[in-house]
Amino acid sequence: MERSVSTTTILNVFKVFVFFQVALFVTLTRGYVISTSSFRLTLFVTVLVLTFLSPAHAEKDLSSFEFFLTILTSTSSFVISESPIIVILILTDSSLISNIQQRFERFLVNRSSSSSTSLVTSNNTVLSELPPDVIYEIVNRLHTFRDFIAAAGVSRTWRSVCLSIGRRPQLPWLMLSETLSTDMRRFFSLCDNNRYQLQLSEVQGKRCWGSRDGWVVTLGPDYETHLLHLIKGVQIALPPLNTIRRLAATEEWFHLVHKFILLKDPSHELSFLVIAIFGPVNRLAFARVAFDRGEGAALNRRGQDEWAIVTNPDNLIFNDVACFKDQIYGLCDNGKLVCLEIDALPEAKVQVIAPGPSEEEIDTLLKLYLVETSENLFGIFRYGFRNPLELRHGTTSFSVYKFDFGASAWKEVIDLEDVAVFVGDGNSWCIPTSTILCRSNCIYFTDDNWEWQRYPGVAYGGHDVGVFNMAQTERVIQRLPFGKNNPLFYSRPIWVTPTLR
Repeated sequence: MERSVSTTTILNVFKVFVFFQVALFVTLTRGYVISTSSFRLTLFVTVLVLTFLSPAHAEKDLSSFEFFLTILTSTSSFVISESPIIVILILTDSSLISNIQQRFERFLVNRSSSSSTSLVTSNNTVLSELPPDVIYEIVNRLHTFRDFIAAAGVSRTWRSVCLSIGRRPQLPWLMLSETLSTDMRRFFSLCDNNRYQLQLSEVQGKRCWGSRDGWVVTLGPDYETHLLHLIKGVQIALPPLNTIRRLAATEEWFHLVHKFILLKDPSHELSFLVIAIFGPVNRLAFARVAFDRGEGAALNRRGQDEWAIVTNPDNLIFNDVACFKDQIYGLCDNGKLVCLEIDALPEAKVQVIAPGPSEEEIDTLLKLYLVETSENLFGIFRYGFRNPLELRHGTTSFSVYKFDFGASAWKEVIDLEDVAVFVGDGNSWCIPTSTILCRSNCIYFTDDNWEWQRYPGVAYGGHDVGVFNMAQTERVIQRLPFGKNNPLFYSRPIWVTPTLR
């Protein structure tokens, strides 16, 4: 009896050794070098093989060898993409397993009838032939853009599924300030607190404004403006700024426009509406950008291929603009809510809806933002201090107000619940944290106060970046661990959203 147990133990050890050698071979043939990362990956493949060759699978019709080949070929694409988290997720997510277990088992049984040689010849065969509903269940549980890209690269079917899921809210990245003498731009991911690099020669030497749709607006010293898709690399020229320059002639190029805001055009699904808040008194202009140039040009609407100025007889100071339920709203002065009628005749006009909330803390008010969800329109009030000696600003707190359309008044909100808000240069937006890995009830902010940034070549500010916790027990500001960052006179950190769409 003891001899039998001893023999079984030796055989088990031998099998583990063999599996480890196979995993090491797979790892090294994929182009990895001997390092801590390749060793961790080797251990991962070993555990994966052992998991699927465990006694739990002994009762299945497939032989151990067929299981080994099936699982090994299934994971090879993820080994190449350095995203083992996807396969680990399949093994550990109980809800995912319960959703796809029966379909996945039927798929494996069908595959077992095919030649094992075909499994060896194509590393992507098994993954690419998974049913779309199974792929959807897997991809829908990925949270980082890195894993999302890895999944999209498996096959056309996987990419198609990823694009359909790409409509869901994505967690923004922090695009850090430009580094001189290089076109590589650094990004900080809130998902894993890591920094990544992307070659973006199109934004070099330009000021940028971010959005939630994967696009950024760029403005260069030649006063040319573009829309640039960060991932696709598509670039669309915006109309010349001649009218805006004429109305704000004294401003330097990087200070000409305070804020570009990118909105989906409520009147046309194939168009973007680009809002510009510009000049010393924060005037408003807009332009329409049609993706279908033929159809967009045929409409010949106001703002098509030009910057249309919004009439502002009351000299309102615009702070932010948002689109809520197909209506465009603006936040002016110290919280006054207005409705923008950009297609009104004979010219675009502004209609005041309600005054701002209480002005008890106006002296410490730094910035105001307008943010929409599917159900509510929020005003975000940012408070802080100004240090004229050091020419910088510092954020101390935020207040949030929800607009009550029935009472035509702002009502203070003390808890954002399952929502995270992102504010700064460019679009202001909020994301339900039920769909992403992000801290809820928080406001993430960047330094968008350019009050003292008037002269080229000299950088002021740009360091007021962090996250404010709205919870009543905390209400504190924390800095984000994005490491070293040196703002330039035209370049500061901004929020952007990496997306395939």
